[in-house]
Amino acid sequence: MATYIYPQPEWVDDSVALYDEGFEKKLSSLSGSFAYQINAMPEWGIENDLFISMQLEAGKLKEFKHCSKDYAFENADYIMSATPPAWKRILTKKDKFVGAFMGGRVKLEKGDTVGALSLGPHANTLVDVLTQVDLKFPDDLGPEELEAFKKELVQKRSDLGI
Repeated sequence: MATYIYPQPEWVDDSVALYDEGFEKKLSSLSGSFAYQINAMPEWGIENDLFISMQLEAGKLKEFKHCSKDYAFENADYIMSATPPAWKRILTKKDKFVGAFMGGRVKLEKGDTVGALSLGPHANTLVDVLTQVDLKFPDDLGPEELEAFKKELVQKRSDLGI
């Protein structure tokens, strides 16, 4: 299994490729357009806020990709933001999405709170979708690896036009 440094675009791409009927069934009652904002954190190699867009229709994954801020705000019904360490705690299952949201570690940037909480019952499944591949986080990298990751992330974002 490949290991990706969070939040490389390939991490999302391979998660999409592994999205199967099991996830579709578990998420069958979920429809909507969501975006996740990863707040800038230069010490983690994330110089600018990053956005990931996800669209589901009755559990069918219609879109899951890195996107621009404009795209996220134009297309998502809900945008949730957090620092990279907060997302890491959720993705490593050291924190639950609902607890992080209610505790203010995940903030609602667009949409209403009640609607955003509708993700709550599906949060564990969504985390499972995102953790089917091995993840390594920038704070786990040595200085040389981190520097290489920074340059690579900037290039990949540029290649995607974001």
